[in-house]
Amino acid sequence: MTERLYYHDSALLEFDARIVATGNNDKSYYTVLDCTAFYPTSGGQLYDTGELGGIEIEEVIESDDGEIWHLSCEPTGEVGQILHGVVNHQRRMANCQKHTAQHILSQAFVRLFGFETVSVHLGEEYAAIELNELSVTNKQWRKAEDVSNNIVFENHRVVVKFLEGEELTDIPLRKKPNREGPLRIVNVGDFDYSACGGTHCRSTAEVGIIKIIGTEKMRGHTLVKFLVGVQALKDYNRHFEITACLSREMTCSADDLVEKVGKLIVDNKKFRGQVGQLQKELLPIRVQALVNTARQFGKHNVILAVIHDLDSKLTSSLAIQVATQINGVSFLLIDGRLIVAKAPECGLHAGKFVKQLGAECGLKGGGNEHLAQLGGADESFFEQYETVIERLVANE
Repeated sequence: MTERLYYHDSALLEFDARIVATGNNDKSYYTVLDCTAFYPTSGGQLYDTGELGGIEIEEVIESDDGEIWHLSCEPTGEVGQILHGVVNHQRRMANCQKHTAQHILSQAFVRLFGFETVSVHLGEEYAAIELNELSVTNKQWRKAEDVSNNIVFENHRVVVKFLEGEELTDIPLRKKPNREGPLRIVNVGDFDYSACGGTHCRSTAEVGIIKIIGTEKMRGHTLVKFLVGVQALKDYNRHFEITACLSREMTCSADDLVEKVGKLIVDNKKFRGQVGQLQKELLPIRVQALVNTARQFGKHNVILAVIHDLDSKLTSSLAIQVATQINGVSFLLIDGRLIVAKAPECGLHAGKFVKQLGAECGLKGGGNEHLAQLGGADESFFEQYETVIERLVANE
C-alpha cells in the first residue's frame, strides 16, 4: 500500500519514490508508487497535479483497492524505477486554504447556531459546505464569516496527530467518526478538532481570508458557498474594477451607486412603458408598411421581415394583424424567434408548418393553427429561411 506522505506534511512538495505498478486504461496511463506526496480526490477535496519523473501528472485518484493512481498521458517509467515527484505548489496551496477554511467555517456555524456540516465541496470555482438547516439568514452567515476570519487573523497553529483509543477520549471532535482504529486528527488551535485525511495550512494565517459569496437551498438543507485566500482576492479585485467602472460612468461614489442605479431602474420602467404605449399607437402604421411588402408564394400571400424595435408580444400582434390584412401568412423574426401567423381564411396550419420548417432549418418550436414560433433562429440566416419558406408555402 502506498505511503501517503501528505498525511504527515502538507507542505511537502518534492519527494523520491519507487514505481511498484503501472498500467493504462482507455484514456491514460497510471503509476503506483511506494510513497507519494500527491493527494488523490477524496473527501470533497480535489486532487493534486504536478510532475513525476518529468512527466505531467494530470489527475490523481484512489483505486477500488485503495492504491493511489497517478494519471498521465504517457508512461512515467518502469516498475522498480525511482522517480522524482514535484507537486504543483499553487494548486496544493489553494486546496490547503479551502480545506482549512472549511474546518473553521463549519465549526463557526456549530458554535454559533448548532448548524452541522453534512457534506463538503472544495471545487475549482468555489468551496461550499452543506448545512443541516433549511434556512440560513444573511445575518447568521455574516456572523459565522466574522468569527471565522477572526480565527484566521489570530494565526492559530494547525496541528496533525494520529490518535486512537483512550487518546481520543478528551478530544472534542466536531463530528464523531464512523470507523475505529487510529485516526488522523487535524486541530485548528483550540477552535476545531476533526478527523480528516486532507491537506491543510500550517497555520490559520495561511488561509488569508474567508468570504461567503452566497447560499442556496439544497435537499432541504442550505449550501453555503465561499472563496478563500488568493481566489477571494481575485474576486474582490474583479468586483472592485466593476464598481470603479460603474462609478465613473454614473459620476458618483461607490457608496451612492445603489441609490443611483435604483433610480435608473425606476426611470427605465417608466420610459419603457411610455415607449410601449407609443409603439401600440403606431402599430397600424407598421402594419400598413409591411402589407405593402407582401409577396405571393404559390396561392398564398406572404410577408417576411426582421423586426428589431418591438417586444415579442407586440411582434406577435403585428404578425397576426399583417396576416389578417393580406389574408395570408406572415413570418417575423425577432430576437432569435421566428413568429408565424396566418389569417383565419388561410388554409395553412401555422403549428404544423413550423414543424416542417424547423426540421429543415434545425430549429425547434410549436404553436396552434393560427400562431406559432420557432426558437434559435439566426438573423444572418434569414435569406436561407426565406428560401425554405418560399418552397414549403408554394407546396401548400
